[in-house]
Amino acid sequence: MPLLRLVVLLLALIPGFAGASSGAFSISWDNDLLTGSDKGYTNGGRLSYLSPSAEEESECEVCLARNVRDTLDWLPVIGQLGNNHALTFSLSQLVVTPENIEATGPIYNDLPYIGYLAGSMTLWSWNSESLTGYGIGVGVVGPDSGAEATQKWAHKLTGSTNPQGWDNQLGTDVIGELHAFHARRLFRDQIGSGVHQEMAWVAGGSLSNFISSGELGVTWRIGTNLPANIIPDYAGASSTIGLPGSLNAPGPGWSAFIGLGVEAIPYSYLEEQSGPYDYDQRPLVGLGGIGVGWHSSGIHVSITLRATTSQTETNKDALSFGTVSAAYRF
Repeated sequence: MPLLRLVVLLLALIPGFAGASSGAFSISWDNDLLTGSDKGYTNGGRLSYLSPSAEEESECEVCLARNVRDTLDWLPVIGQLGNNHALTFSLSQLVVTPENIEATGPIYNDLPYIGYLAGSMTLWSWNSESLTGYGIGVGVVGPDSGAEATQKWAHKLTGSTNPQGWDNQLGTDVIGELHAFHARRLFRDQIGSGVHQEMAWVAGGSLSNFISSGELGVTWRIGTNLPANIIPDYAGASSTIGLPGSLNAPGPGWSAFIGLGVEAIPYSYLEEQSGPYDYDQRPLVGLGGIGVGWHSSGIHVSITLRATTSQTETNKDALSFGTVSAAYRF
């Protein structure tokens, strides 16, 4: 059970990183059944821990966020005067399947079965108007990802068809990743009694032997007592939860948000390693998302619907899925 072992390891490391101060846990679940389909990127989950700010933490035993900040202060923005810095530790799993999951053999004119499990660490630097992050990740594609067990459990839980083709999954391969992210608020206005709107632009990229990509987008959000996370981070694919600010709101409230963007994908594991499968990754993909959220003191929950334009040159179907996420400060 590699997934369980990684979860236990992540939880065991946290007390030393956090010291006497509180941190925040986030969890998200992606599933395409929330949008009425069951194919392609069909299931995903992410568990994250956000450490206390290095600038505010004075009783930590390891002080990892502070040490990483000081070590990486040669990177743009890191160590900038007036910024806060914190670390996010994340464990994520992605599940991809063909549309016909009743077939026991490979279906070469559709997607192969593929499971992905990875752990990552990201250093964040932020202020009231911008957010920047640099991170590294390592993972595995193949049976050790635990994707087969996860999907069968999820389908049993939801009463869906039991997938039959996992004996044909891709892998085993080790995955490495470097990623960077930047977001900046464009404006924030009050438009009613206690109601604000804000807009931000977002740019990011990853260099990985799973997916190498670059992304550019804008987000718009409206609500009451909006959190200080610049963008609705819980609206991302395999959600990039665990960003600073999502639990920092002046009081309880609600939010609704829309995001639009474009993603360039020069490398995809699915395209390069799928062999006889008919998969031809589109180099440019459109992104969109809409969702709602509710927050109170130290807690945040949201539901998001996501879609992209067609991922493959040979299949015109768009990719769509929903995300349910929650964050809690302990």
